[in-house]
Amino acid sequence: MEILAFLIIGGVWAVFLLPAFFESKRSASLSSTRSFARNNDLLASVALHSAEEVRAANHARRRRRRTVAILGTGALGSLAAAVFTGSVIWLGVTIAFDILLAAFVAALLQAKAAKFATVAPVVPLDTGVPEQVASVDAAPTVRIVAG
Repeated sequence: MEILAFLIIGGVWAVFLLPAFFESKRSASLSSTRSFARNNDLLASVALHSAEEVRAANHARRRRRRTVAILGTGALGSLAAAVFTGSVIWLGVTIAFDILLAAFVAALLQAKAAKFATVAPVVPLDTGVPEQVASVDAAPTVRIVAG
């Protein structure tokens, strides 16, 4: 009985104190500094790119998120079906979803790494081949060394 009364008193205190605590955390200077930096980054990215580029990037981002959500939901749903039904087929479907999800994430990471990779400059080399190659009088010899 005392534990129940203690929990009720703790719940009442939490109702009054937690909103004020979270509001003070939200209005902290660190949060406002992060928000300011995020807004500056957003404005800088908009200033560097045209509206069509930003729209295309947002559309691609939404497609990627939707694909990850569908693959993740499929993996979790098929795993739940495999556990509840005890079916090996559903387990195979789960493994297939897991492989597809891992391949998609790997492709995303590879594309992101390629985007930021620096390309070495191409330097043309002088081959130094003269106009007329001097002919060799001696016959070429081939020597085979076997063990």
